[in-house]
Amino acid sequence: MIPDDPFIRNCERTGYPGGREPESPICPICGAQCETLYRDLHGETFGCDECVTQHDAWEMPECFPGKENE
Repeated sequence: MIPDDPFIRNCERTGYPGGREPESPICPICGAQCETLYRDLHGETFGCDECVTQHDAWEMPECFPGKENE
């Protein structure tokens, strides 16, 4: 009997062709494992789906210059 190729043995044993789980992406800002990175218009990374939060601009006073104290 011919043994299976190492690629097949690894996939059967671990589920991955190389025999071990691939590295997960890490956010360069907060260090958390992440799925999405966010960049500004200049291409600079400013956070990820773990450290950036979304807010409604209509509820943020800083989006209405000069009206923060009203």
